Amino acid sequence: MTQVRQCCTFLWMQEADALRRTVFTRPYHCGACVREMARSAKLQRVSLTGSMSMERVGALFWRERAALLARWDRQLRAVAESGAALDAGTSEVLPELIDAAVRALERRYRSAPPEAQPREVTARRAAIQSSLLGDFLFDATLSLMPELNAGEQRMLSDALAHAGVEVMVRRSLAREQQRRARESARLARLAHHLRDEVTAAQLALDLLRKRGALAESKVARSLCSSVAGLRASVEDTLLDESLAGGEPRLSSVRLLPVLADARAAADVMSADKKVTIVLEEASPRLSVKADRRTLGAVVRSLLRAALEVARRGATIRVGVQPEREHARVAVMVDACRRLPGNRRPAFPPLDAARRAARAQGGALNARVSAGDGAELSLHLPRLQPY
Repeated sequence: MTQVRQCCTFLWMQEADALRRTVFTRPYHCGACVREMARSAKLQRVSLTGSMSMERVGALFWRERAALLARWDRQLRAVAESGAALDAGTSEVLPELIDAAVRALERRYRSAPPEAQPREVTARRAAIQSSLLGDFLFDATLSLMPELNAGEQRMLSDALAHAGVEVMVRRSLAREQQRRARESARLARLAHHLRDEVTAAQLALDLLRKRGALAESKVARSLCSSVAGLRASVEDTLLDESLAGGEPRLSSVRLLPVLADARAAADVMSADKKVTIVLEEASPRLSVKADRRTLGAVVRSLLRAALEVARRGATIRVGVQPEREHARVAVMVDACRRLPGNRRPAFPPLDAARRAARAQGGALNARVSAGDGAELSLHLPRLQPY
């Protein structure tokens, strides 16, 4: 049976016809812990055996701290030269591990001081729980298999310590993943609401300009550009959050409605530059295997990038070309604007769109043609291969 007395976990055994119980103490209990057990043993007529103080080991850690760190660095280099490099970050973990080991040798079940930071309190509580569970399994194993020798007991203790770290880290990561999922859901709701409001403001500004209620001026153009930029930023945030949410939810998606929605959103942004967006004819039944949540955002990103490099009065054509096992969405600009020195502008970053395309088994490419044109293409797996 396992009993807990302050910072001690120990195993006691009593014969059926005996009045005295024998306590088998663990060899790493601190001095204060052993003294408390001895006092309790006298009161309860318990025989105390096998205890020793570990204060000299803690002193050794303090004295040889620098040598231990240097020894571990040499071991890391040796393992790296053998072709099986370990995590170099363990050099930063080792000093904390030594400090925590010294504290545990003094008194494993001592709570964190009142002035400790919340993360230190949480870490200490988790360590105490892990020690209690490890001691329980160790003592229970000894009671079931008292024939274990010293070497086997050490291997059992090492295995329990290894398992304790593995379980604690896995549970900690699971809790962190759940927390991030909740935060991502809240951010997504906010971003969706903000996108709807910005879209309404953008449509209202466009309507006012068409009716002549908003005079053409530098201030009006700046306002429209700012609203369009804000909506693009919200779109990128939603795309990043969708990618961070885990594996894509692939399903059958018809391309033509996605392209039509993206063109309608881009028409509002193209009014200032007098750019014409043409949606070429395509089969309404052409479907791809993609994630509905991100496909529309990826196509809108392509159209925004095309608008960014298009010259005033240019034409942007959006088309779909079926290939053997893929469908190719092409966004073509017939005339790109020029920078000082007759340089062509670079496409804006499309990192999130590329990651979204790769996650769905596709690819995204951008190239500049020999003339003034440019092309952005998105390849996605087809559901009706040739």
